[in-house]
Amino acid sequence: MLAGIRVVDMTEGVAGPYASTLLGDMGADVVKIERREGDWQRSSGRGEPGRVGNAQFIALNRNKRDIGVDLDTPGGRAIVERLVSKADVVVSNYRAGVMAKLGFGHARCEELRPGIIYCTISGFGQQGEYSRLPASDTILQAMSGVMSVVGEPDGAPLRVGFPLIDMTAANQAVQGVLLALYGRLTGQGGANIDVSLMAAAASLMCGSFTENMATSQLPPRQGNQNSLLAPAGAFEVAAGRFITIAVLRDSHWHKFCAALALDGLADDERFATNAARVKNRDALDRIIVPQLRAGTSEYWMERLRAADILCGPINTVADVLADPALAACLPLIDTGLEQPARAMGSPLRIDGGFFDARRPPPAKAEHTREVLVEAGYSAAEIEALLAEGCAFEEHPPR
Repeated sequence: MLAGIRVVDMTEGVAGPYASTLLGDMGADVVKIERREGDWQRSSGRGEPGRVGNAQFIALNRNKRDIGVDLDTPGGRAIVERLVSKADVVVSNYRAGVMAKLGFGHARCEELRPGIIYCTISGFGQQGEYSRLPASDTILQAMSGVMSVVGEPDGAPLRVGFPLIDMTAANQAVQGVLLALYGRLTGQGGANIDVSLMAAAASLMCGSFTENMATSQLPPRQGNQNSLLAPAGAFEVAAGRFITIAVLRDSHWHKFCAALALDGLADDERFATNAARVKNRDALDRIIVPQLRAGTSEYWMERLRAADILCGPINTVADVLADPALAACLPLIDTGLEQPARAMGSPLRIDGGFFDARRPPPAKAEHTREVLVEAGYSAAEIEALLAEGCAFEEHPPR
């Protein structure tokens, strides 16, 4: 769907690479500019399968080509200038000021390619006291207030166990790029887009921020309970498993009581309305928690689903993959690699299918010669660039 759109990807880590990968999923021709030290995500975590990178890198970098460039050299900068001059989109996620220092700020890229769509993913935006601070998903989970609402009510703040804010910012960046590409169809020029991790995190908590601005109240840590509903949250069942239940309406409350064989509870005035149940949550839990612990997850799923109660087992990722019905919902794609052979793709299903991996995640500088040839460099010029260290290539096993 984005066939013919060319993207220069000057990103590392999570948010930027995922944004450019999503554009690649949609058909854009994405070229990743990689420094000699390499994208730090390749070697983070638990090691590298081969010389491509770890599982996180593989999940975030399909459908792109990779060129090795030394931006500290005039020849390296000239390569990227030529690529930008033929591009539709530039994506970066360095801290504010770094792209300009490298010679590729918005003004310069606009000179090289009038009408360029220039998209940055920053920590704290492009202006202000914090704009030049380093940032990461973990730091922003703390500074944005996300961690303040995660954890048990009487416990310490907790981090969400995956890069929630990075992934959110990446999706918002792609929305901005698509909006700008649509704008070009109606005669609008390029765009200078910035998505900060701070703004992305706050947008996820829009209700909490709005409530605080209206009432000065702080959202509490709720643990595994939903503070707006009862019963709603995680409950232990037999064999040490856990399930989650959410009773949305008072009519569902009666069905819930019937499913638990607690019909006499349905009309108890302490629990007759959601507001009453929230107020008397502890008393309610003293009744239903022992009941739920007496049955298995499978038993309660059958009874609660038959009663049309929102519920589900609390799964691990392995549980999800082992459930054929759940796996059928997922965009599991072939990576083109021996290990891991499969990865999770984009959730968009269009015309009955998910996007696939037309290209496997690239090894560092895997496509240097290919991209230079495509950019118009002669064979002699390419050899000179490689000899001078302006560009480099590596030859990993495939």
